[in-house]
Amino acid sequence: MRNSHKVVVIGAGISGLACAYRLKQLGVRPLVLEASERAGGAIRTVRRDGYTFEMGPQAPRFSARVWQIVRELGLEREFVAGDPKAARYIARNGKLERAPFSPGAMLATGLVGSRSKLRVLAEPFGFSRPPTDEESVAAFMRRKFGDEILDYLVDPIVSTVFLGDAEKMGMASAFPALVAWERTSGSLARGALRARSRRRRSGDDASSATGGVGSGEKLKVTDALPSLGSFRDGMATLTDAMARALADELRLGANVASVARLDRGGWEISTHDGERVGCDAVVSATPAFATSAALGTAVPAVAQELSNIEYAPMTVAALAYDRAQVANSLDGFGLMVPSKEKLRTIATFWNSSLFPMRAPAGKVLITSFARGAESDVSSVVSENARLLGISGEPVACESWRSEHAMPQYNVGHAARVARIRTALESTPGLHLAGNYLSGRSIGECVDSAFREADSIVARVAADAAVSARAQERLS
Repeated sequence: MRNSHKVVVIGAGISGLACAYRLKQLGVRPLVLEASERAGGAIRTVRRDGYTFEMGPQAPRFSARVWQIVRELGLEREFVAGDPKAARYIARNGKLERAPFSPGAMLATGLVGSRSKLRVLAEPFGFSRPPTDEESVAAFMRRKFGDEILDYLVDPIVSTVFLGDAEKMGMASAFPALVAWERTSGSLARGALRARSRRRRSGDDASSATGGVGSGEKLKVTDALPSLGSFRDGMATLTDAMARALADELRLGANVASVARLDRGGWEISTHDGERVGCDAVVSATPAFATSAALGTAVPAVAQELSNIEYAPMTVAALAYDRAQVANSLDGFGLMVPSKEKLRTIATFWNSSLFPMRAPAGKVLITSFARGAESDVSSVVSENARLLGISGEPVACESWRSEHAMPQYNVGHAARVARIRTALESTPGLHLAGNYLSGRSIGECVDSAFREADSIVARVAADAAVSARAQERLS
């Protein structure tokens, strides 16, 4: 069976949903093919026995475009804001220290010694240049501030935000603004001040950028951590509403096997159940490895680049307890664990402290992210017990594992993305969207997806104009 559409979007995670939503909004009805039986991708909420378990993003930043969608779908009343000043903690030697995000907090912290503090505070008065070749995050921070700052301040943030290894992660991919500031100003602090001054002169003083891939000059450490916002019934509120807005344009259980170029122009998509779908343009919004497999024959150069993108495995464990079981007050956002501590746990979010409706009265709910998809939930339980003073077993638990949880922005990733984009310029009708290209956050994924949709619609309009002029000449 074969049918034809103007645009086909493969994948109904947040990137695919956002692209399709924008296309429909602009008057181009897409067909969305999703292999699983639900939309949302990594955004997954499980509601059970009065608990709201989040298996994906816990409290993401809401960018301007995400807020646009929230308003258009009438979800404003469902949104719940947390305390933006909620404390983050970092574990050292089994104890929790508040993460220092100001000069005063840096002076007072017990996470690093006086020599490390002096190196940070003296940075604005020094001068340095980054090397010509891309550095890893670890090499950059070690050169600028030393091992202790890397181990107990930078590493836990990199692990929490990217599920990444600072020794492998590339500065040009993860924190391009810092590289630019040092290169142009010889100092991160002076570079940041100059960038802020330029934004003020241009009338753009927004501080919401996270410093991820393609974020330009804006970076604030606390912005690189998840912001405090969600919905009463969990993050799936957003993706479920987007899926409903697409209605008949969304087809679940449609597992794409391959994408092929047609000699006469356009594309043909084949599913594993034998269906063939033709289209003028295709947007692949699946993870890099899945997109690589589908494009292997049609666009081998792009497929090869995508296949080389590494993903981090992860285990998520949502754990509920009676309030009396937990000695820690859980007053804050949660805790981060440096790799140096040799624990499985990367970070633990204190969900019911941020959003009390996440657990029944008298209960608390925390969610831990752990290294490796093979992580034993019991080890996560025991590590939290030691860090938070928890006695007894959880009264409720929900867990999830993935071998491919998060793409890694390792050294060379920025150059790889540039090569992919160059190859796409000579492959009309093929578009990619996803967190492996232009940022890990929901906001960045939506921004990227909207740009792809806008470019498709612009091309459709241009083709229509050419066709109209040709008809005029014939008549």
